[in-house]
Amino acid sequence: MAERVVIQAAQRPVLGKKVAQLRRNGRLPANVYGKGIESQAVDIDAREFSRTIKAAGLRAMIQLSVAGEASPRYVILRGIERKGGTGEPIHVDFFQVDPNIPIQANVPLRLTGEAPAVRDLAGTLLPGIDVVAVRCKPLDIPDSVSVDLGGLKSFDVSLTVADIESPAGVEILTDPGVVVATVNAPRIRATAN
Repeated sequence: MAERVVIQAAQRPVLGKKVAQLRRNGRLPANVYGKGIESQAVDIDAREFSRTIKAAGLRAMIQLSVAGEASPRYVILRGIERKGGTGEPIHVDFFQVDPNIPIQANVPLRLTGEAPAVRDLAGTLLPGIDVVAVRCKPLDIPDSVSVDLGGLKSFDVSLTVADIESPAGVEILTDPGVVVATVNAPRIRATAN
């Protein structure tokens, strides 16, 4: 399961161009919206947000604790508006999810172990894809899905999505025929006589 990160938020009465003052005070304006809920304007600590997202990643499930609300909201990052397009964040959109209803997410693959065709036959490992689409409950989204390279014993074998053992409660949606990894035979140089 992905590590859940907690971000503290305050309800934001300031809207429109007046949010520039919030930014000067180190606050980042944000909106929380979701299916069947009214959009709510909040603000969060800009430095805390940057540290949290840098550590947890953009795909992290976030527990957003809004001041004055009895229970936290489970949200995922839906959008970041940045100064000049690539600078510091100036606005964030959070999408609130129901922790009991499965959602679709992209999860990175983590290649583990050693391929015998690389170790014993001097082949070159060729990764195919680096993420898979999964469906699971929001709180069950894994940090990554592991793929054991131990099955790559020769050059004519490939690991596909069908070979991945999915974590409990996680359904892999990516086409089972997609190649995850294969091993290329070493090149043989011709010698001059």
